[in-house]
Amino acid sequence: MVALKPHIIIQARMGSSRLPEKVMRKIGDTPMIGIQIERLKKTNLPIIVATSHAKENDLLVDYLQSIGVDVYRGSEDNVLERFYETAKYFNAKHIIRLTGDNPLIDPSFIIDQLNEVAIRHSRYFFSEGVNKRLPLGMAFAMFPHTILQEAFEKSSSANEREHVTPYMHQNFPGNINSYTFKILNDNSNFRLTVDTESDFNLIEELVLSYNCQDKTLEEIINILTENPYLCKINQGVYQKKWNDEL
Repeated sequence: MVALKPHIIIQARMGSSRLPEKVMRKIGDTPMIGIQIERLKKTNLPIIVATSHAKENDLLVDYLQSIGVDVYRGSEDNVLERFYETAKYFNAKHIIRLTGDNPLIDPSFIIDQLNEVAIRHSRYFFSEGVNKRLPLGMAFAMFPHTILQEAFEKSSSANEREHVTPYMHQNFPGNINSYTFKILNDNSNFRLTVDTESDFNLIEELVLSYNCQDKTLEEIINILTENPYLCKINQGVYQKKWNDEL
């Protein structure tokens, strides 16, 4: 599966409603998105950031270019359009979708899952699936450009255009083959995504006190399990769903 060499495309922008400019907030000396990208470089897969034309993203673009990361700028609000145009511009035939909210995504987990799966259909969606077992912020989705183009052409609601993959994971056309990760343990109670100040505080603590920028998913879970105070930092944060009212 790794022979497909999927492109990693990260959605990231400065205009987050709950925590503006979070992707460029520094943890130590490094912006949060820089920590994520340094981890993802270990996959040896092409990495692209899809951001918007909004002027507030100039700082983000300048930083990404300074560290040698490819960037595409598109629509601010129509994320599906931006994502599709990014994939088309870079001729990405297979795509791993990530967001800039998840700085501790584990590169070894991504490669391990790609090595485990045997995709035998051209119309596929590879993801965690409906039975969530990963900590929030540690999953990814992979799909071919052909399905992304179809989603771009046929998705109509505002929620579908903002979240990129509903057309795929809801299997709206009825003929998309779903493949799911192989995960033994349920660790879905842990929250490692960054939507709020308390989320950021947890990631900051994990990096500065526990060097989690260099840890695997399993090692991070062990740290959270052995130090219950960590989970209290962002306890109770509501996770918005793709079909919440905009």
